[in-house]
Amino acid sequence: MSQVPPTAESLRPLLRLLDDDTPEVRGSIARELDRFDGDVSEFLDDQAPSLSEAEAQTLSRLLRPARRRRLEQEWVVPTAGATALADDWEKVEELLRLLSDYLHDGITLRQPLGDALDLLVEESATAFDEAGSMGLIRHLLRDILKHDDSGEFNPQHYDLAAVATGRPSNALGLGCLCLLVSHRLEAEVSGISLPGAFFLMVPGAEEVAMIDPANRGAVIHPEDFAHRIRRYPREIRRLATRPVTAGEVLVRITEEAATAFAVIDETEDATLMEKLVDSLTIPF
Repeated sequence: MSQVPPTAESLRPLLRLLDDDTPEVRGSIARELDRFDGDVSEFLDDQAPSLSEAEAQTLSRLLRPARRRRLEQEWVVPTAGATALADDWEKVEELLRLLSDYLHDGITLRQPLGDALDLLVEESATAFDEAGSMGLIRHLLRDILKHDDSGEFNPQHYDLAAVATGRPSNALGLGCLCLLVSHRLEAEVSGISLPGAFFLMVPGAEEVAMIDPANRGAVIHPEDFAHRIRRYPREIRRLATRPVTAGEVLVRITEEAATAFAVIDETEDATLMEKLVDSLTIPF
């Protein structure tokens, strides 16, 4: 493999060959693209508009093996897995950044998760200062973050860097972002993780408010919440009695990403997500 540093000039001839689907050419392009480490967004400049939708999809697909390899190399978790992470939101944020980088298409220029969270915190600080934790969550879920109402299994729900800047996500993705922002602002917000659902809890003057990220931050009446969880087995209902830990959120997201990839028949990606889950859960 050539060790010449990648440049925009070295990328241009590869882009011109994207419509050639012969195995020899595709193999040659893939080998040359390997030098870009799975992301050419900083090298595309004004070349991106010249790519057709099909060419952009081909380019992203050819970049994916390098992103897959990079994620495997950089994914480092404590020996005790998610148990050791406990409430280490900084480490969990770092691992979620790696996951977001992997889920990125490698083409679109965008901020990494940490920078996107910096911006969310800046945009939300006033709401928190003026109306506390509830004001913060309402601002995030009503004014900034978007819920995907399609109900589809979509791995992109967990590209949190993109979700932070406007891509729709499900309750888990939105709830996770709210927890990350809340941690940075030291807001009193926690989460409840149940199969097929994710809720936020915000302490109030008289009782804890249960928040539904899938419904623009609507408050769930205690009786309604009790009715919702009645269908769960007793051992699952116990999960509703305590806040989810940062490590458990990370496990849940990687599990859901694995399922989403499996549903759309992206076997290699699903297998990789399962490996990440194993790295977090084997010690249990």
